[in-house]
Amino acid sequence: MKQDVEGKVGTYYSSDNTGNAYKTCWGDGNIHFGYFPHMEHSSKPKIGFEKAAEAMTDLMIETGEISKGSKVLDLGSGYGKPACDVAAKSQAEVWGVDLSGRQVDAANARAKKLGLDNLAHFVKGSFTDLPKEILEQEATFTHAWAQVSWCHAHSNIDDILKEAFKSLKKGGKLVVNDFLGTDEKVSDNTKEHVWKRLHFNALLGPNAWKKKVEQAGFEIKKYMDLSKHLNHGYALLAEEADKHKFKSEDGALLADNYRVSSEVCGQGQIGMNLCIAIKS
Repeated sequence: MKQDVEGKVGTYYSSDNTGNAYKTCWGDGNIHFGYFPHMEHSSKPKIGFEKAAEAMTDLMIETGEISKGSKVLDLGSGYGKPACDVAAKSQAEVWGVDLSGRQVDAANARAKKLGLDNLAHFVKGSFTDLPKEILEQEATFTHAWAQVSWCHAHSNIDDILKEAFKSLKKGGKLVVNDFLGTDEKVSDNTKEHVWKRLHFNALLGPNAWKKKVEQAGFEIKKYMDLSKHLNHGYALLAEEADKHKFKSEDGALLADNYRVSSEVCGQGQIGMNLCIAIKS
């Protein structure tokens, strides 16, 4: 089952259709959701989706206390923009792992273009079974980082956490922003417009998710419910996708899927978090 899920996810993120939609609607290089400061502080200016994605990265750097001398493992690094931003803003060393060879190549090219290839490195592989380039550095990382990537493998989250635990030094930190489901019954609408489109076969609710982290040997130090940011983000994505008439793999309008995703988020069917946890 794990190979089947990873195969579908790798194909999905390597397709031209997905790549074009993400680049247009989400921004160049970011394939994660954003943090909208005005939703927490009314004095803050409103920002668009792409800037909010960068604000999420900034929030994670600050909350995770990543700085020069840190060594970060990005589990599901995508096109590499967040990892390169971490390297540029903190001068930390960053290693990214991703299933998509296309995205790994793009991430290494980005790092080289930005003059960050001495700090940011990307390899192809699974975060449920880390590649040798990472295993050779076992227990040397200060931080294990993820931005809305674990959700594709919640059925294998025990494996993800085991690999993250092995990679970290004692006292090392998880800095994870994840896409969540519900601890209650999943609606048919959610399965049709969220699970189907994103190839989910499982999606943990917040309580189940936190329990898994703690069972893996981590102590949760900070947990933030950012679901209202996910809701707002999907509403913005729906507007942008509608302009370009992008379609999902099954032919349905992507804007419609995004709108329903925003609706079910408001109903508590899906959500988003930011968690800082320590390897004990």
